[in-house]
Amino acid sequence: MQNIGEVIRFLNTAGVFYVASVDENGKPHVRPFSFVMEWKGRLTFITNNQKEVYKQLDANPYADICAFADNKWIRISGKVKLFQSVEANKISLEIEPSLKNLYGNENNPILAHFSFEEGEAAFWSFESMNVPFKVIPLN
Repeated sequence: MQNIGEVIRFLNTAGVFYVASVDENGKPHVRPFSFVMEWKGRLTFITNNQKEVYKQLDANPYADICAFADNKWIRISGKVKLFQSVEANKISLEIEPSLKNLYGNENNPILAHFSFEEGEAAFWSFESMNVPFKVIPLN
């Protein structure tokens, strides 16, 4: 996928990014995440299938992500797709070994991944203000 690495580098530089979803009543919920990777050309993040964010994104697969670093920010909007894969789990744990403290090993059935299947990542700065200075499609 074109420039997906640039999106991942920005999110990793930020360290923490915020994922927004909506509940069954249409109310927004935002929570911090810190792990992202590329999986089969897609921007992918991991969660636990016991969490509300999992249930919300499974029911309504539209998500936004926002992060800020170096006086710039990124806004990612799009449709995500849930998948579970022992291979993806293994790679996630290799990239971020601290996840082993939460999930143990790649065979843990609560691990779940969401990948952006469509959408865009828009980069903004104080100089560009109302117009993103770069937009990367996620489909």
